Amino acid sequence: MKKLTIEDKDSKVYDSRENWPPYTYRDYPGIKQETYKSFIEFLSTENKSDKVLELQPWISLCASRCTFCYYPTSAFSPSIIQPYLAALKKELEMYAKTTYIQTSKFDEIVLGGGTPSVLSAEQMIDLISFCEKRFTTTDEYFIKVTCSSKTLETAKLQKLAEYGVYQVDMGAQTFDDKLRKQLRLPDSAKNVERAVTTARKLGMCVCIDLMYNIPGQTMESWIDTLKKSIELDAEIDCYSLNVYPNTVLGKQLKAGKVPPQGDAEFEKQMYLKAYEILTDAGYGALGHDRFSRIEWHFKENCLNGWPWAGILTTGFGCIMGYLQKFSYTNVEDVNKYIEIVNSGKLPIDRLSESTPEDMMRRTMTRLYLRLPVDKIEFFEKFCKYPEDVFSKELRSLKEKGLIEIDDKEIRITKLGDLWKGNIAWEFAPKLIK
Repeated sequence: MKKLTIEDKDSKVYDSRENWPPYTYRDYPGIKQETYKSFIEFLSTENKSDKVLELQPWISLCASRCTFCYYPTSAFSPSIIQPYLAALKKELEMYAKTTYIQTSKFDEIVLGGGTPSVLSAEQMIDLISFCEKRFTTTDEYFIKVTCSSKTLETAKLQKLAEYGVYQVDMGAQTFDDKLRKQLRLPDSAKNVERAVTTARKLGMCVCIDLMYNIPGQTMESWIDTLKKSIELDAEIDCYSLNVYPNTVLGKQLKAGKVPPQGDAEFEKQMYLKAYEILTDAGYGALGHDRFSRIEWHFKENCLNGWPWAGILTTGFGCIMGYLQKFSYTNVEDVNKYIEIVNSGKLPIDRLSESTPEDMMRRTMTRLYLRLPVDKIEFFEKFCKYPEDVFSKELRSLKEKGLIEIDDKEIRITKLGDLWKGNIAWEFAPKLIK
């Protein structure tokens, strides 16, 4: 039987691609008192693992809202900045005083959101400095800031670079100005190019988000965006555009005000084209959708430690928090967030405590992150091997050419890279499918 690889572009393992895995914030239950109590008790214990964490204070504020955006952000208002930053520091302080965090180390400080660059350089640097003083970092740690090219003036970039910000992340999405206008992206492709070029000249790494299968997007437009990104020497996260019904774009599509998205086959071919162009340019695939030419990105502890490491995420609207078996999101309303924090409570809105079975399933989603599943480590954690728990699923995936299995590990094939979201769902409990 012929072994399938990603070059077999006519292969059809599934009818359509899953672009998000199970066990995301969408699956977390509302907060329950007993789960909250368990989480607080967990925070009072020592972190005895060898896993390094990532710290993410979120600034979920935006100067404008793109039509596809479904994230819980609020409109930027100068009057909310000081009370919000004060509350954010209080939440960070609450965590910093716990035994678990005091016995943990962080190798990344990431200002997420939202659009942290709506803040001044001084405000961003003050927040980063606050985190550096209250959390234990590794000898070599990295500072990243999520930005919009619209709010990333040259002077602001210079101050961030001088302070030691290693990377800026930008939601470029596309370099096609017609599509940018349709999506209500805040500025022109030329301005994005300026911001990326300036940051690179200042010695900063730049990672840009790119979306494919945008309504009306042609393959030619997608190729041009990829080539421009390579020309700018940017790291690239490629996302298939998932349109949510309650977004502006969802309503526009339903009303026929914008062209439809391409079908499942067109979307698949767009991903394969990106894989081909980027790997030919020297990029390697890592994480869920990133392509990088920087060695350190392949070694990031938070990525490689999944699901046993952690991201300490703070701020209103944050959705990516997890510490070992606990996963959480914070309240989405900024004023409610400030009120809860000022009352002395953690502003958690949804909180999940994984069972050992859940953790086994989560461990298998390492395949979605393009990471191998270490069979020895799996046994050390659960006293079982992956084949003992998921024999049917693993056999099926291997027969389809999506995974390889040897004595030490399970890993995805090049064909499996195309279907990594579907692979993750094979290990999901049926009740959340």
